[in-house]
Amino acid sequence: MTTSSEVGRLLPAQRPAGVLRRVLRRRGAAVAAGLFVVIVLVAAIGPLVAGDPNAFDALARLQPPSPGHPFGTDNLGRDVAVRVLYGGQASLLVGASVSASSVAIGALIGVAAALFHPVDLVVMRIVDGIMSFPVIVLALSMVAILGAGLGTVITALTIVLVPSVARIVRGRALVVSRLPMIDAARMVGAGRWRIMTRYVLAHCVTPVLVQAAVVFTTAVLIESALSFIGAGLPPDVPSWGASLAESRNYLQSAWWMWLFPGLALLATVLCANVVIDAVRDVLDPHGERS
Repeated sequence: MTTSSEVGRLLPAQRPAGVLRRVLRRRGAAVAAGLFVVIVLVAAIGPLVAGDPNAFDALARLQPPSPGHPFGTDNLGRDVAVRVLYGGQASLLVGASVSASSVAIGALIGVAAALFHPVDLVVMRIVDGIMSFPVIVLALSMVAILGAGLGTVITALTIVLVPSVARIVRGRALVVSRLPMIDAARMVGAGRWRIMTRYVLAHCVTPVLVQAAVVFTTAVLIESALSFIGAGLPPDVPSWGASLAESRNYLQSAWWMWLFPGLALLATVLCANVVIDAVRDVLDPHGERS
């Protein structure tokens, strides 16, 4: 007779260390991963040794990059390098928090909808309704309702981005729920909760990882867009989007005001996308094998 442990071994196992080694064999992914780690470390440690990002000096307005100010100063005499460091901390915190919460909630909703028909009928109709609105418009509406603030932005973006995760996971879970291993699990006495978490959800690792990266980059971009139009983080919290907004009137006379925040935002999103593409290719059994 097939035992529960034998059914578990029917799942394709991917050791994290093995996946990481295969990803890092790809030169582009290795470079992107290294750069992303550097960005995260600098954003985490930099503000601990940097000065006040809101300290301004009227006599040092619009100074180009120099040894004293590596990224120059903005229109209020604030150090652009310090503001980029603090802006990176805020953007990465928003991206990581929204990614973790959206994927956790969305994955559970998607699997539950695939296994329980009443949940599918009710919850997925709500998901369809939310997804009918443009993401940026819905995020702006949520921030307007909840008010400005870091926690508000994270909550609003989580609500906005959960539906996309739930729909992707539901589609994969519907396929997995019809596999013979699910029938075998029921035959050996596995309960619904164990089937949902141990078997169905475990088979959804690849789309969950891909969606986690998509949600991360989307959250960083939307937070920057909201801050760009003044509807995101409060004015006293540095943000890459707010720095880009402040540079609009100085595109030619003070190019450093938009160049360095823009490069930081571009590098973060690009590196995250390159790494997750490599992870997806490694985990996808039908994709190219290294």
